[in-house]
Amino acid sequence: MKRAIILISVILFSCFLPAEEILTVAESSNYTKTSLYDDVMNFLYQVQKRSDLVKILPLTTSSEGRLVPLVVLSREKVSRPEDLRLAGKQAVLVMANIHAGEVEGKEASLMLIRDIALGKFAGLLDSQVLLFIPIFNADGNDKLGHNRRDLGPELAGLRYNGQNLDLNRDYMKLESPEVRALVDVFNSWDPLLTVDMHTTNGSFHQEPVTYSTQLNPNSDKALRDTMWQKLFPAVAQALKTVHGYDSVPYGNFVDRQVPEVGWISEALEARYGQNYVGLRNRFSILNENYSYADFRTRVLASRAFVASILAYTAKNIGSLAEQARRADRETIARFNSGEFALESTLEKLFDLTVKSYEFVKEAIKPEDRAKYPARMGEFIIKKTDVLKDYKLPYLSLAVPRRSLELPAGYILMPHQPEALANLKRHGIRVERIIEGFRAEAENFKISVVETEKSIFQGHVLNTVKGNYEKAEVDIPPGSYYVSLSQPLARLVPVLLEPESTDSLAAWGFFNRVIVQQWSNRPGPYPVYRLAMKPPVALLSE
Repeated sequence: MKRAIILISVILFSCFLPAEEILTVAESSNYTKTSLYDDVMNFLYQVQKRSDLVKILPLTTSSEGRLVPLVVLSREKVSRPEDLRLAGKQAVLVMANIHAGEVEGKEASLMLIRDIALGKFAGLLDSQVLLFIPIFNADGNDKLGHNRRDLGPELAGLRYNGQNLDLNRDYMKLESPEVRALVDVFNSWDPLLTVDMHTTNGSFHQEPVTYSTQLNPNSDKALRDTMWQKLFPAVAQALKTVHGYDSVPYGNFVDRQVPEVGWISEALEARYGQNYVGLRNRFSILNENYSYADFRTRVLASRAFVASILAYTAKNIGSLAEQARRADRETIARFNSGEFALESTLEKLFDLTVKSYEFVKEAIKPEDRAKYPARMGEFIIKKTDVLKDYKLPYLSLAVPRRSLELPAGYILMPHQPEALANLKRHGIRVERIIEGFRAEAENFKISVVETEKSIFQGHVLNTVKGNYEKAEVDIPPGSYYVSLSQPLARLVPVLLEPESTDSLAAWGFFNRVIVQQWSNRPGPYPVYRLAMKPPVALLSE
């Protein structure tokens, strides 16, 4: 009760402060501290009281009982997806703190919410509606500790949420309330572009801002090209000329001993947010702020980066929306006539320059050997204070090395409630088969199911091996048809192809059926591939 009274008193007192005194914890502490959950909510309520451009909505309740806020900024006082459509505008989403130890995105997004709401960037709302989730991982945020190896703040939260899950690995299995609610936002608000704010702690370089977009080879190539050829060059130029900050595509040196070999970004799986959004035919940006920069620089540079992005979308929102609509149309019309990449190699996307340092090799002392992983060999690589630019290839173009032809759609056999619920949560159209029928279909005959040796995100991942066989089969009533002639078709084979790295089979959704009980023999894979739509009545779920 005492804590609640103090919080209410702070809120009431703050209502009478001048607008310029609405400060984030980072600002008021001279960038030595980051905000706790109550600080964030208090800050948002202060801003909402002073601006009718702001609506604070509940996104979800975390597993530990905290309300996760969704902040809407609009001229039309939008508070529902229906209002967005009535206004005839597109939404852009900025989310931060998915990893609650990576805190500058949280502070930067709070500053932007305030500045837009109080008029500094009010022009950004002329052509778009902005959605902010400044504290996505509310549970991890307040578990302060020496959880980061960067230049401040001294204390920060944890990477994982209240369920001990990394939320940026949950986009396919959808086990957390946070990511489930975020996917609901994708389905209802349909943001045209999503910005996901992080902190990197990889290779040493000088640029405080790094960025990437959807890399998965099964996403729409034209959308990826727009990001690399148009949006990122324009935003990087504005970030430098208007705000004074350097930036570079996100990555790491392939070989720190020989930096010239290349700069690589290799997170291709659908489980990562930027790839998941891309597979939904929408634009995505991964913002990784450089952890070795000081906290003030990280906050201000990331704020400037997002402001530059929003300025670009405000100017180009119509063109971006038409490209997304085209991707939807082409996915509906032609995706099932193409191929699905199961495995890829990384090749050069373009050449770039990384502003970095000269490095030296230092032999690992015998008494320190246990401190380092065996893969590092006998030396560690240390940076010097000598600046050096490296011109090198950017290895982030995923080129398929093993693919398979896609069917018209998939049949999910009855009695798979967890898999069915997962498909529906993604927004994928699923149709129930009312009357059984016989048809030629492909079924994956499993030869072996291999399990990982360690637990990952609460699961022991499966690797399923085998091959497809074609035969006349009886499809029983109560089965479900998942067509690839739908806007979200790119997600379907990721989930239902057994050899996909993020398939439901890989995550264990089919464990009770793909391994025969009381034996180690593989069981039947409960999904069939059809070359044409079922010849019976279908009922939309």
